[in-house]
Amino acid sequence: MKNHLIATGLIVLSLTATQCKSGLVTMSNNCYNLISTGQSQNKSGDYSSALDNFNKVLSKCDAYDAKEKGYAGKAAALNGLRQYNDALTAANAGLKINASSLDNLFERANAELGLGMTGEAKADLATITNLTEKNRNTTQRATIYAKIAETEMRQQMYTDALQHIGEAISLDGSNLNFYLQRGDINAAAGNYSAAIANYDETIAKGKDDAETWKARTVTVIKQYQKKYGTESADGLKKKISASDKQTLCSSIRTAQGKGLRDVQVDLVQATVCQ
Repeated sequence: MKNHLIATGLIVLSLTATQCKSGLVTMSNNCYNLISTGQSQNKSGDYSSALDNFNKVLSKCDAYDAKEKGYAGKAAALNGLRQYNDALTAANAGLKINASSLDNLFERANAELGLGMTGEAKADLATITNLTEKNRNTTQRATIYAKIAETEMRQQMYTDALQHIGEAISLDGSNLNFYLQRGDINAAAGNYSAAIANYDETIAKGKDDAETWKARTVTVIKQYQKKYGTESADGLKKKISASDKQTLCSSIRTAQGKGLRDVQVDLVQATVCQ
């Protein structure tokens, strides 16, 4: 009987350890989906919704990787909302889980830049660069350089951002998202012609989808708004030349054919292209 109880206890302990490992190390599908949704919301600028999702992640998900990504996503949302002190707190919480968490290091650097803590931000970016150079996996290194470029773009450091996304492309030219990101950096910098050329290259290489066409079309609209000195669809309708109208409306039609649904683009299409 005693041996039976010991054996039973060992089985229970083994099962408990397995469950703890599963529960604390690897996230569930539900947590994964929450994180993916939040990341997409951050990318699109819907920071309030992202913050709600990442708060759910942190309250419902116990796995270490979910917590780490949850704090990084929360910090990103708070940085987007310019709540830098709270973003710094969230990123630091993520770094307590994993001191080498690149996502949390990036978000802490962004928060520090937002708070004017330039020295601290440069130290974090130096740590990121050091981690990148030690990584012999070129695909991972490329992703890190792209993340550095994203951070620099947020801080309007466009020259540095273009340099780092160029390094990402040189390391992993098969990742078409990097070409799209280069277009986004040029668009953010107001280099609209260069951005459109980047988007065209992205499309030519195979990323011929609604995401790329939206970026291209929105940039074409901004290019003509700048050219004609107006931000309204009505103003653009009155001023735009016939050839520019044809170029703009052709881009809109193609984007919509690829599945683009965007209120602002639809407004320009209804006003200018009818």
